[in-house]
Amino acid sequence: MSEKSKSGQAIDPARAALRVQLRAAREQIDRRAERERALGNRVARWLKTVPLVRLAFYWPIRGEPDLAPTIADWLKVSSLRAAGLPVIVGDHLSFAPWTTRSAMVPGAFDIPVPSTSLRMMPQLLLIPCLGFDGQRHRLGYGGGYYDRTLAKMQPAPVKVGIAFGMSQVDSIAPRKHDIRLDLVITEDGVL
Repeated sequence: MSEKSKSGQAIDPARAALRVQLRAAREQIDRRAERERALGNRVARWLKTVPLVRLAFYWPIRGEPDLAPTIADWLKVSSLRAAGLPVIVGDHLSFAPWTTRSAMVPGAFDIPVPSTSLRMMPQLLLIPCLGFDGQRHRLGYGGGYYDRTLAKMQPAPVKVGIAFGMSQVDSIAPRKHDIRLDLVITEDGVL
């Protein structure tokens, strides 16, 4: 009998090993502050090219790049803009409005979430990638929350992966349910 993840799917030993390898590499990344600043600047420049007013991003955990300063600056441009953070509800995500003044409380897995029952529907998702490949398939932590949520979102938001360039691999060995990203932004460029 094969081992199961929290989402009930069989754990792929090769993908589990890749996750361990990528997390270790991200923890050891050199010039971290410089790379994170470059990534935030690249995201900010890209956001200027997209006509949208609602986006959702992520609260950084486990060494993920911190986009909160970039999103805070994006929000300052217009009072019509809104940002949100993911909140786990059952086996899906919903998105709670966020500003720099939002009170934060521990959510699922102790990830901070805005202390509000309000929800928003983003036009764009900035999604953290533990790893990604040249076909823009994303490797996360294995919970499947983004894949399940994206499969049901109508209209579908633009899906942008966020990662350090060192997170790119030849292939994540995508499964049928893995949703392909529209693009991936790293400190090195846009894929």
